[in-house]
Amino acid sequence: MLRLGLVCGWFCLLATVPVQGAEKAKDLTVTAELVEIPSKFPPDDLYDYAFVMKYKVLDGELAGKNILVAHYKPRQARKKIKDEMKKFVAGKLKRFKQGHKHKLVLAANLEKIWQGAVIDDFFATDRKSTRYWCLQVDKAK
Repeated sequence: MLRLGLVCGWFCLLATVPVQGAEKAKDLTVTAELVEIPSKFPPDDLYDYAFVMKYKVLDGELAGKNILVAHYKPRQARKKIKDEMKKFVAGKLKRFKQGHKHKLVLAANLEKIWQGAVIDDFFATDRKSTRYWCLQVDKAK
C-alpha cells in the first residue's frame, strides 16, 4: 500500500486505497441543498479521490446546518461506479450541480470508509467540521 502526503494550497492527497472492512456506524439521512462546489473536479483518470462539497440541510437530524460531504469521483454517475468502492457509493444521481436538492445517506466515519485522496478546499478555513461520507445520493423530490 502506497502512502503519500502532499499539501498544495487547499489540496490534500493522502493515500489512494479504500479501507477494507470499514465499520458501519449509524447512517444519517437528510435532504439538503448543494450550496457550494468549491472548484472544478479533477479528471478521474489521474487517481481515485473523494471531493468535499458544502450542503445546507433542509430536513432531517441536522436541519438548518451547513455540512461538508465527501463524494467519491463526482464526475461519474453514481450507478456507473463499478470499482471496489461500489459497496460504499450508491444512488441515482447522474451529476452534481450547485443549487440542486439531494436526499443523502451519510456516514460520519469518512476515515473508516476512505483513506484515499481527498480534495477539500474547505480545509484551510475549517478544520473542525465533520466531513461526512456520502453513501447514497438521489435527487430530492
